[in-house]
Amino acid sequence: MQWWNDFLEWFDSSEGTRVITTMVLPFVAIIVAGVIATIIARGSISRLLARQERGNRASAVEALIAVGEKASQWSGLSNQTREHFEQQSSVASIRVRLLPAPGAAMASAWAEYQLAEIKRNSANFSVQADQGFAEYRDRLIEWHHRPQRARKIFQNDLERFRLDAASADTDLIERQRRWKAEQATQQAPVVVPAAKAQAAPAQAAPATPAPKADLPKSEAASAPSTPIVPPASSRIFSPTTEAKSPTEPRANTEVIEATIDEDTPARTV
Repeated sequence: MQWWNDFLEWFDSSEGTRVITTMVLPFVAIIVAGVIATIIARGSISRLLARQERGNRASAVEALIAVGEKASQWSGLSNQTREHFEQQSSVASIRVRLLPAPGAAMASAWAEYQLAEIKRNSANFSVQADQGFAEYRDRLIEWHHRPQRARKIFQNDLERFRLDAASADTDLIERQRRWKAEQATQQAPVVVPAAKAQAAPAQAAPATPAPKADLPKSEAASAPSTPIVPPASSRIFSPTTEAKSPTEPRANTEVIEATIDEDTPARTV
């Protein structure tokens, strides 16, 4: 306890009082002022950063809402407007992802899913497009004011979207398999039995007419299709033949031979 008594004696002395008032108290005051200034500066910087972050988040949310409004009118937009809209959508999504706010990446992914859904509903000119846009706008505004609370909602919706996409992909793969099976069945060659394949040409072959029995094959092949009639000047008929009636049938067939040579007389058989 001797050192404590010595300190009290020194503090009560004039030298101790001078040291405390000229050195210790200013040093403590400087330290306290520095701490207070640091706290004040930190609070001011935090408020400034929060205000700037809030402004950036508000502008990003505003851009996403404007993109959603265009998406609700997707079916009535021109090709040039659609290209401009796609560019704005990608820029707004990137801006939201780069925000330091909690749940920014989830909000961006959720907005992409919702924009695709709004586009599909706008093609049918239905009320679902307007309802989807209203829900899309309200969720983004809620995330702007309460990022922590909206983060859980976005997470649940993203899980539901992934499950729906997985089921849709499974259905699409199943439909593709069925379509391939149907195409393979339609394009498969028809197998015909061997007995039917041999009988079909025999039935389809036309019957060839047999040559006449009374004529030889050589004469039948060389006989002209139209009979050769000699000139009227070279034909000589017998009186008996001319006297017969043209309507009376002839019992016997007469063969008339004519000769063109003037030196040879005509003969009637």
